[in-house]
Amino acid sequence: MFGFGWDEGTATVVARRLLKEFYTSTGGEGRATKVRRFEFILDVRPPDGSPRFRATCKTSSFDPVQGDEVPVKYKLKSQKVRFDNDRRPGRRGPRKPQPKDDRWRDMLDDEPGSVPPPRNDE
Repeated sequence: MFGFGWDEGTATVVARRLLKEFYTSTGGEGRATKVRRFEFILDVRPPDGSPRFRATCKTSSFDPVQGDEVPVKYKLKSQKVRFDNDRRPGRRGPRKPQPKDDRWRDMLDDEPGSVPPPRNDE
């Protein structure tokens, strides 16, 4: 961990919400592809024993669900995080955009490793 570039680590998905869903044309035969953009709250665990930290990440190329262990790249000093697309598995996500509610803000402020509060619909 030299303080520059992105380091590899692992994170647990605390929560995710759908920001946007849209269709994009792929050229050729007039077919459209559905694209979803998500925002995640992640508990990041650096492999060198540095303290865990909680951060957000946005992506449309990867959509894991709550509780999944995911490969990430991070910058410890700025606590920026992105998914490591070279080491990722794939999943499907929700279909409707989800608002940023009090539950989302509470989870973002919680300590890393804390259990997410139950959803209103559970």
